[in-house]
Amino acid sequence: MLLRALIRFGRRHVTSLRIRKASCPALHKVDACQQEFGVFKGKFPVALGKKLKSVFPYFVVASLAMSPFLVFPLVAGAHFYDNQRLIQIFCVLFALLAIWFQLIGKPAIPRLFSRPILLLLALLFLLGLVSSSAAYSPRHAFFEWVNLLLLLCAAWLVAAEISDKGDQLLDKLLQLCGLACAVYLLLEITIYISVLKAGIQPKPEQLILGFDNYRFFNYGQTISLPLLGLMAARMSDQGRRLFWWGVTALWWMLLFVSAGRGTFVGVTVAIALAWFVLRGSARAWCRAMLFAGLAGLFAYLIFYVAIPLLLGLEPFGLLPAVGDRSLQNPTSGRLPLWARALEMILEDPWLGAGPMHFAHYGRDLGIGASPHNWPLQIGSEWGLPALLLLCGVLLLALRKLWQLRMIVAAKDQDTLTAWLVTGLAILVDGLVSGLLVMPISQLWIALYAGCAWGWCNALVPSANTLTLRPSRLQFVLLTLGALLLMFALVSGIWPELKELDVRNGFYSETQSLFPRIFSNGNF
Repeated sequence: MLLRALIRFGRRHVTSLRIRKASCPALHKVDACQQEFGVFKGKFPVALGKKLKSVFPYFVVASLAMSPFLVFPLVAGAHFYDNQRLIQIFCVLFALLAIWFQLIGKPAIPRLFSRPILLLLALLFLLGLVSSSAAYSPRHAFFEWVNLLLLLCAAWLVAAEISDKGDQLLDKLLQLCGLACAVYLLLEITIYISVLKAGIQPKPEQLILGFDNYRFFNYGQTISLPLLGLMAARMSDQGRRLFWWGVTALWWMLLFVSAGRGTFVGVTVAIALAWFVLRGSARAWCRAMLFAGLAGLFAYLIFYVAIPLLLGLEPFGLLPAVGDRSLQNPTSGRLPLWARALEMILEDPWLGAGPMHFAHYGRDLGIGASPHNWPLQIGSEWGLPALLLLCGVLLLALRKLWQLRMIVAAKDQDTLTAWLVTGLAILVDGLVSGLLVMPISQLWIALYAGCAWGWCNALVPSANTLTLRPSRLQFVLLTLGALLLMFALVSGIWPELKELDVRNGFYSETQSLFPRIFSNGNF
């Protein structure tokens, strides 16, 4: 009797629930959402993930645009370099958040990596993880490891967006980069006019504003200069094209003002290689870039040499002294840095001293926090096996660009040439400079890599996609992994941030500051 009563009650309850669900759309939606998405995979995270992914490329460009104009400290005691490092950290944290929503939102993710590149990158970061664990200061090493990993994620986000939206998004990003450079040029013109009116002889650091060291500006120019030329070449309107070639010429002019030899050699060698290797398909763009460079040199001679001489002043900038400086010290003091890096490689060739640790073991030299040579840097900090893996990744990436020369349309030849020139310029300049470790050049490199990567994939789309349906356990693991990466990033800088004004005040009184996060290598 009792059993029959319970059965009847259960049937009535189920029937009542069905009627309520049929008459209440909200209950029906909740039930459907629970059945389809499970743990935390409703429409909200999917939509938010797509929104973050679409906004992220613009956020990177905006960060690059505002970096030189942050004249106020974001935290107590922050200088330009410190502000730019904080902006870069905001960018990679944004990338981490966007990637997390992508993974839990169950979208079909394009597999932009080729299998060999994916394998080499996985082994590279695995070795970096082991090297960080064995480093003298794991906190600094893990920060560098996570920072580079998330910069790669940032490049992937930009590439995925351009792969989906094609030339329309690429042109928008290039134009925004061009506008950022044009606004900076207006600042430089204002400073130039102010100096002439004051009738004073300016120091080099007074001519290139927005950077603790004007060489950091040159590091960004290595990437931004070819991208400006690319944007000018992609303009369909003749008037706009001439205007942006003019902006490119003035960007060359600033390179002559600061006499950035590494950037000049990197860009010109890359243009020469593209000219002779790609032959006819590359020569139109390369010729235009060289003409822009000559126009920039002419503008420099007029505005920074002839006019100051007419006013009774010495020529502005560093170019007049570059010949004597090059003859007296061709390597600009880099030989001790390279020798120390080789010592570190011999000390531990397999895992290196740990990411970022050249700054610690080379601090007694007092001339730099990196070897100013990317192979020596990776070899001394990550180990020789990691260096070989990185070289493999770079060769495969350049090979993919090289293979596209046979299939791209005539209108895309300039774009392909610009991608090759920019990549080669980074590699050549990186042999004599620290652009691999400076925050603003790291962001420029991530943006370039994402744009070139996405453009290639838009031309030859990958048929493979990765659709994730994370279970409860996988969702928890993904969340824990994201939190661990965030913790390593934030804990890597928090102790320095708390005493940044004290540290910078101490170093300004005792020695030059050669930053590698916020400290001078005293880990």
